[in-house]
Amino acid sequence: MSRVLMIVDHAFPPDIRVENEAVALIEAGYEVTVLAIGPDSRPRVEVHRGIRIVRNRISAQRRNKMRGLAGSLPILDRYVARHAEALYREFPFDALHVHDLYLFGGGLRAGRALGVPVVGDLHENWVEALRGYAWSTRFPGRLFVNFDRWERVERLWTRSVDRLIVVVDEALERNRENGVDPDRMVVVSNTLNVDEFESHAIDEALVRSMRSPFHLLYVGGFDLHRGIDSVLDAMPAILDQVPDATLTLVGDGRIADDLKVQSRRLGIDKSVRFEGWQPHGRLKSYMLAADVCLVPHRRTPHTDATLPHKLFQYMYCAKPVVVSDCKPLERIVMQTESGLVFRGGDPASLAEAVIELANRTTIRSSMGTRGRDAVLQRFSWKVEAARLVQMYDGLLDPDRDLIKSRQP
Repeated sequence: MSRVLMIVDHAFPPDIRVENEAVALIEAGYEVTVLAIGPDSRPRVEVHRGIRIVRNRISAQRRNKMRGLAGSLPILDRYVARHAEALYREFPFDALHVHDLYLFGGGLRAGRALGVPVVGDLHENWVEALRGYAWSTRFPGRLFVNFDRWERVERLWTRSVDRLIVVVDEALERNRENGVDPDRMVVVSNTLNVDEFESHAIDEALVRSMRSPFHLLYVGGFDLHRGIDSVLDAMPAILDQVPDATLTLVGDGRIADDLKVQSRRLGIDKSVRFEGWQPHGRLKSYMLAADVCLVPHRRTPHTDATLPHKLFQYMYCAKPVVVSDCKPLERIVMQTESGLVFRGGDPASLAEAVIELANRTTIRSSMGTRGRDAVLQRFSWKVEAARLVQMYDGLLDPDRDLIKSRQP
């Protein structure tokens, strides 16, 4: 039995992507341990869905400082490598799988010291994400974040890992242009684990309480690049044409208070519900109560190279989507004819798309049906799981071919 160590720098669970990947490997006969670095009060070692979890419990402040300095000083590299090497003596592994770019350096140090291959998993374009985060662009964080150095480190690390996982075709192309060998890359997208999603019970009382003549929904983090401010800016025009429209925002983040102030300033606060952070198991009920679901991300090099999991949740719930023109979002929605696309950051364009759907009930229904069918036929996690397992089989079994046939 081959053994894989995954490393994350946050409490685990939850993390949909990490859990999906770990369970897929376990079901294929692998043993998986997750080293979770970060604040957590749960037991140091426990098993969840067959995943051995080892918690390296440190404060969020310490973790955040190491993460913030990762592109300039090798503090996090050494920390990760030291703890991975120590864990190897307790729970040996045959491959090391690190999640997010800033952990690649530590993974490479440990992998080379132990003589095991390293798999790097790029959840996003981290360097471009840094350009949009408040902590990395404002004092004092901006004093320590050197974008030119991060770009050099990114090229070095992505070329050095034995396999590189990306979430969308656009990210694969970007890394190919950065000099990464295509034969060492594989796309494993954030598609929907239908069986897991179906296991979530429907809260009928919640669904009834959220019903309205025309209900818009956003689920996710509250940050600048998410484009939620554009949704609020679009609401006056939407309400002018669809007076009974309501908007529900499910999630939390650093701009939550700013968004509440914005809704009051615009005079739309009676039509907007802030539900706060909700357990993953309740999200399906919110989605089932909606008429149209939103992914309003601002278009940047960061959002052009990533794909939110919620898109496929919306589609599976047979809800038409309105998404911004980020490349992966636009590509999938246009291919599947499951919704409308607006110009990211343009409230007028967003309002136009929403009003069109509000006035066309039959079109909404057909878009929702096409979206659900697309998830069942093309964007199911089972497809991605098979691709992930194929990659690991080729990496750890010399008798198997490499991942030249990784794309479906």
